[in-house]
Amino acid sequence: MTMERVVEFEQPITELAVNADVREDVLIRVTLGSNQAVVHANTGQRYVGTNRLHWIVAGANRLATQIIGNIGAVADHADVVLHQRDDRRELRRLKGHTTPVTAMGRCRTLEKMLLVSASDGGTIRLWDVDTGEQLRQGEGAAQTSVLLTYTGPDGRPRIVSGSRTGKLRIWNPRLPVPPLTGLVVTRGFSDRAAREDLLNRGTLVQALKDVLKPGDEDAPTVITVEGAWGSGKSTLLELVKHRLATPPAEVPPGRRLTVFAADRRLWRSRTKPPKAEPSKIKLLARPLVVSFNPWRHQSSEQVWAGLAKAVTEAAEAAMMPHQNIRERYWFSRNAERVDRRHLQRRLWRRTFSPLLSLAGLGFGLSVLNTLTNLKLGWAWWLTVGLAATGLLHTGWRYLFARASAFLPGELFAGPVVSNAFAGNTTDPLIRDPYYNARAGYLYLVQHDVEALVKDLAAHHHELIVLIDDLDRCTPRTTAQVFEAINVFLSDDFPATKFVLGLDTTVVAAHVDNAYKELADARIVTHPDDPSPGWTFLRKLVQLPVRLPRTTADDVDQVLLAQLGPVHRERPAAELTAEAAITADAEVIKAATPYEIEREIVAIERHPEVREHLRRRLRAQPEQSVREEKRLLNSWQFYLRVLESTDVEEACHLVAVAEIATRWPAYLHRLRGGWQELAGAVDDDVRWGATIAKLGFAYSDRKAEENLRELLRDCDAQAVAGLASRLF
Repeated sequence: MTMERVVEFEQPITELAVNADVREDVLIRVTLGSNQAVVHANTGQRYVGTNRLHWIVAGANRLATQIIGNIGAVADHADVVLHQRDDRRELRRLKGHTTPVTAMGRCRTLEKMLLVSASDGGTIRLWDVDTGEQLRQGEGAAQTSVLLTYTGPDGRPRIVSGSRTGKLRIWNPRLPVPPLTGLVVTRGFSDRAAREDLLNRGTLVQALKDVLKPGDEDAPTVITVEGAWGSGKSTLLELVKHRLATPPAEVPPGRRLTVFAADRRLWRSRTKPPKAEPSKIKLLARPLVVSFNPWRHQSSEQVWAGLAKAVTEAAEAAMMPHQNIRERYWFSRNAERVDRRHLQRRLWRRTFSPLLSLAGLGFGLSVLNTLTNLKLGWAWWLTVGLAATGLLHTGWRYLFARASAFLPGELFAGPVVSNAFAGNTTDPLIRDPYYNARAGYLYLVQHDVEALVKDLAAHHHELIVLIDDLDRCTPRTTAQVFEAINVFLSDDFPATKFVLGLDTTVVAAHVDNAYKELADARIVTHPDDPSPGWTFLRKLVQLPVRLPRTTADDVDQVLLAQLGPVHRERPAAELTAEAAITADAEVIKAATPYEIEREIVAIERHPEVREHLRRRLRAQPEQSVREEKRLLNSWQFYLRVLESTDVEEACHLVAVAEIATRWPAYLHRLRGGWQELAGAVDDDVRWGATIAKLGFAYSDRKAEENLRELLRDCDAQAVAGLASRLF
């Protein structure tokens, strides 16, 4: 609290009044015994003019009880006692003054009414009666006899103190201007995996990273991240992938694959890879993380095609970052699967320049000219010119042009299968392995993946496959994924690790369904397992990782990440005024009403709204980030529908959104009965009758009990009114 100015009079000040008519030029009437004086509050200068103004006078009894809402405040020596207005029950004591309190008053702000008190020792204190907190303190107001407050031109309150020594002091408590509540800014949230750790699972992510680190051949190869729906499995897998990611190695681009180089490779027979000489230095393998979502695939061919595509894309980024390397690699691999001689003849035909065909036409024209004596002497020169140019063009194509310009692009983009298994493709020589499954296709795709994984191992990469949403697949697709993993775990494949995100209860049921024709199910079932599906998981998985349950303690972090920080008022610096300030002291220029702009804060960042959201989310019976997002999505949507900036209404809409997302199966029954439910929430008999009238059966008792508990926790009538408008 700072002192803006001091005006000195020769007599004790016994009463203060402020004019209620003029806002920009505030006048203060000072009563000095039987005399009166009027001064400008903003300058301290004497007012000269008519005195026909409407005055608001400070209470004659300066220590009278101050009433603020339902709270009364009385002075008790150096303390201020707050009591309940109706029954005079003491609530708390405001301690701070060290000398007797001599005056009290009320200070109105844009948000609430505050209490101001002055003591004989010269201190002025500003209090929040709701919390008992001392907000501001001023020094140097000795022997204060009367207090007055008014609103300054900047919209902030001012405190005027008059003393028995004749000094009029004007104080600025420097309270922050409360912000305006604006429309909701949040537009909702998708179900994508979070990019940051909202549930404090950093140690779990680090532990998984250590287990998956390449180099240990005895480490677990199949790991499951287990949790219920919405427990954060996808987010954890993404965090693990981010931790394991390594920058790509620097690889020179290499030379382009020309027609000449492709022709040589087609002439050569299949060559065996050179034997690697033993080295004393063992290079450390780099993790190559591949994400695969089997939810998009159904049959075994589609599962293997999708897996092959994911591995191929990751391998290209790791081993073949440049186009030249990719074209050489895939052409060399695919040349072994096609009719090389036929492909070579096709390459020659496409390499020949079109000018040679024109030269042939020119030669025919020249022969015709000789036989018929047409006297076209230029025909021979044209033929020779076209032939020479065509030969040069053909030679340039053969030596310098890319082979991919003259052969099907599939040969240079990925693995292909031979024409014996081909369907309808863009070229009769080859086919794309990701479509048109035929007999023998599955074996060839497995062979392609095996060769690619071996090449990755030769380049010191260890494959780590992250498989998510397995519990969303059909039972047959789930079984196909497990069969594919078993192929990878065979001795033919280099070391490959799998991390599966799944709900074990759902996946075990899928496995049971896929193998329901198993005759000896009881024989293969582990004695501790309820079904063969659980036993299958037991045999396949070496490290099951169960995610910790999401608790109410995680709500704050989720709200902070989704809605941003809560708006907090910045405390103004406490400045101590000098005890002796004379009337000719430097005057602090007051701001005009247009110099201060009120900040607009989105309603989801309002402290009261955020606390209400926090309380309701923590009260949910099952904590789930996905469910919290659904509630927030509905809440912000209803705020937009109503175009509301009212804090109280926003709090009521939290309950409306909770009803919509928590009990969607009962909304059709509740339509038209909201007001009856709100009126019966505290009466057991009426509540039972209303619930029965709305069609709730005995099997729905849990839902209606939880709904009643929610309505009891909020303003049921207000929530019912909003629900009637929105549903």
